[in-house]
Amino acid sequence: MTEIDLPISKSIANRLLILQAMHGDPLLEVSCDMPEDVQILYNALLQIWDDDNYSMQTVDCRNCGTAMRFLTAYCAQLTNCEVILDGCERMRQRPIGQLVDALRQCGAQIEYKGEEGFPPIYIKGTRLQALPVTVNNPLSTQFVSALMLIGIPVTTDCTSPYIDMTAHMLRTYPDCPLERDWSSAAFWYEYVALHGESVLLRDLSCFSRQGDKVVKKIFLPLGVKTTHRKVGEVLTRICRDNQLPQAVDFTDCPDLYPAVAMTYRQINAPLDAIGIDRLQYKESDRLQSMQTLQTNDDHRMAMALLAADLPCDNTDCIAKSYPSFITQLQLCKKK
Repeated sequence: MTEIDLPISKSIANRLLILQAMHGDPLLEVSCDMPEDVQILYNALLQIWDDDNYSMQTVDCRNCGTAMRFLTAYCAQLTNCEVILDGCERMRQRPIGQLVDALRQCGAQIEYKGEEGFPPIYIKGTRLQALPVTVNNPLSTQFVSALMLIGIPVTTDCTSPYIDMTAHMLRTYPDCPLERDWSSAAFWYEYVALHGESVLLRDLSCFSRQGDKVVKKIFLPLGVKTTHRKVGEVLTRICRDNQLPQAVDFTDCPDLYPAVAMTYRQINAPLDAIGIDRLQYKESDRLQSMQTLQTNDDHRMAMALLAADLPCDNTDCIAKSYPSFITQLQLCKKK
């Protein structure tokens, strides 16, 4: 049985970084073996903080949607901060208008430097009014979380474990321990379902508030049993259900789609994917990427392809969330 050390949850780490910045506390130690998305937000905060006079500067969020959204809110309330938030070409295709509109209602000074509703954006930080705002049917739940993290009262018609995670971390700060990432675990569920090897995901907590822990329920009929141990979660292959559930709802777990959809594809089972409206705004249009079996620079598509032993056109993007995945996968295949 191969023992796997999953990366830390970048969802938790990036929320913690913003909370630390808001409280003026030291930032958590971010190392080069952590997900690139965490490094991007960490370095961006250092870049902003290192400029004592907050002179005009450009921050490159690359393709990190979390950094773009959280920094939009953070910089909007940072008095005398003057910044342009930009990113890669794909980032300029990912909507941010709902968040900008909500911040403007509170007095934020934000302008679009390109296409209306999309990055890059110019922000002149100012003291915001903590006015109640509403963000219904958000294209990303991170719009809601970004507002919550800077103390803006926000209501939404969307329920999400990611929003619940933000609320919990606001209540429990600074007692917010980092956790191993359930989103990354999905590719080991895929691997076990397709290849049968057992793996131990060390220190992965079944008590986590991460919404993507639902992966263990989704993969049970696909033939992967999860056994909790003190040292982590053990994945073993069992017989698949004779009649697999065709419908899987990804509304609260869109990051699980690549691993689940790839598994269904490889076992020639039909999948009715529900709640997939937001998938087109991810690192790639994941529905299209799944059809073409191309990564389109999407880290989760790349890992889904590799876990299925399919050709992968870009492995560099995997560092965005799981820098050690390829090394661990190769080790698992040798056993």
